[in-house]
Amino acid sequence: MELRHDLIDLEWGDEGVVPETIHPDTMFIFRRMAQVILEMVAPRHGEVVLDVGCGRGVDVLELAKRGVLAIGLDPSSRMMVGAREFLDGNRRYLPPADGCDVALVRGLGEALPFRPGSLDKLICKGALDHFADMERTMSDMARSLRPGGAAIIAVANFNSLSCRLGRRWHPIADRIYRVKTERHPWQPPADHNYEFDCPVLRRTVARDFRVERLQGMSLLWTAPYWGKTLSLMPKWMSAAVLAILDRGARLFPSLSDVLIIKLTPRG
Repeated sequence: MELRHDLIDLEWGDEGVVPETIHPDTMFIFRRMAQVILEMVAPRHGEVVLDVGCGRGVDVLELAKRGVLAIGLDPSSRMMVGAREFLDGNRRYLPPADGCDVALVRGLGEALPFRPGSLDKLICKGALDHFADMERTMSDMARSLRPGGAAIIAVANFNSLSCRLGRRWHPIADRIYRVKTERHPWQPPADHNYEFDCPVLRRTVARDFRVERLQGMSLLWTAPYWGKTLSLMPKWMSAAVLAILDRGARLFPSLSDVLIIKLTPRG
């Protein structure tokens, strides 16, 4: 089957990804997601680790700081320019280049330009739902990893507790306040080609990967009035509440805001 190039935006930009007003729940979720992914990667000195859909290259730098050859891949020329500028401006934070470095490659997740078994690990953080062909993506990720390698993928859960609450509350609020919102937080953005929840994510990876670990992260992100409520609390209190909810998300991943899955390629 031919790849749907009309679904690929080669000039995609990240404007609007982060809300104009950043409440404590948003700050927590971005910081915690990066932390959990790094824990799952457990990078070892000299490994080759790919970030698929690397955006501005922030995670590429964090991986390289831990002594790996970190490669960032993205199809967007705008993101490649941003990543290059970011990495060039932060090279002073890298350890001496003894098996570690950074590299950027413009390419598609559906057609990774790497030899079979050439990667130790790969990550894909918050980008998988943008891809044009999930079957090709999974197949190429598995092909590029060495036997025993690992893929760590993070996606938004559009069947989370906050999405369920939003679907119930917003129609009522629209009628009460007579304000029509263009897109609600529980609705996938227009540039998403896929919508994930726990069962869909498991089915997506099943053919090419074995699930080693599936972890839920955060609860109630973007739920009605939740961010504003947290902003009214003292910082120590909102941090404690978010940490408790994050522990709850690990117990009930199907309700969590973000799903993070660690995979190993099938033989």
